[in-house]
Amino acid sequence: MIGSHTVPQCLLERFAYYDSRTESLRLWRYAKGRPPYSKQSPKSATRYEGHFADPEDSAAEARVEQQLAQEFEHPVNQFVHLLGDPAFIRTDERRIQLTRYVTLLFLRSKSRRAGTKHVQEVKRQAMSKFLSNESQLLTVATNWNIDLICRGVHVSSPITKEDVANRARERFEHLSAQDAEQEQYMVGIRLGMANLDESMYRGDWNVLTTTPDRPFIISDSPVVTWQRDALGTAHHGGGFQRSNIEVLLPVSPTACLHILPEVERTQRVVSPTIDEVNIAQAAFAYRDCFGSTDSAGIDALVQQHISTARIGDNVFTIWHRNYDNIIYEILMNGGRWVEPPRR
Repeated sequence: MIGSHTVPQCLLERFAYYDSRTESLRLWRYAKGRPPYSKQSPKSATRYEGHFADPEDSAAEARVEQQLAQEFEHPVNQFVHLLGDPAFIRTDERRIQLTRYVTLLFLRSKSRRAGTKHVQEVKRQAMSKFLSNESQLLTVATNWNIDLICRGVHVSSPITKEDVANRARERFEHLSAQDAEQEQYMVGIRLGMANLDESMYRGDWNVLTTTPDRPFIISDSPVVTWQRDALGTAHHGGGFQRSNIEVLLPVSPTACLHILPEVERTQRVVSPTIDEVNIAQAAFAYRDCFGSTDSAGIDALVQQHISTARIGDNVFTIWHRNYDNIIYEILMNGGRWVEPPRR
């Protein structure tokens, strides 16, 4: 296994200060129940062994780390320092690159990885419902038998409901719980690398700015979302396709991307405050927040809000959809994904 970066070193370095004693860049690290630490290296701040590991391919982690660096980080590194500069030239190519960069930064975080447990819980419940539903097992068996006859495939005996149950277990329960979570997580990473979030790409992109004395911080889960209610209160979480969703990513102590994906909007958009951005960074943090300065105010904010928005627990849950019949529908649909209905 290798050390994989959940937040690119280049981005963290933009929040670092120069330490004359070590003659290198260092970050101020803020964490729950601990005093601010001044010597965190950007190189190791969000580096975790095995984060992009594939349970069935030992060489995959190095390939994923390299692909993320070359295809998604490097293009943005060429111009990210210009965000917030009035002279910055906004091209379609740069917007595509930023869209992919933001999407992958969300997916690759430790918080998103931890949220995979929630997805696996949903899958286990769906599997249990399918295996206990004799009617669905028989229907799938009948459908598979008819398909074989139509294709002229000769079998010595017809497919039974027991065969269907065993095939479902082989497909959906072939790994240990821990490996299944990691495999599911890597499916999300690869989908993120292969697809462009069209609603984000077509959305309204803005840059919030501040002054060095009131800086933005960045967490180890730096892409955050919220939806405002009618009173203007920001409620953390919500997928990129939800109505009124806002996406934020600090890119330096004085600049933060504020993205309004092209979704239904029923609330007036309010420009975020520095504190709102920093509170969201702390809330979504898996463990740490980072900044360029030692600040009692930032530390107090982090201590109050850190890790209060937990993916799969109280934000980004998927219980709003009905997965009771998802295994049945996938098997009836030739193994292809079927979007579950909202409850």
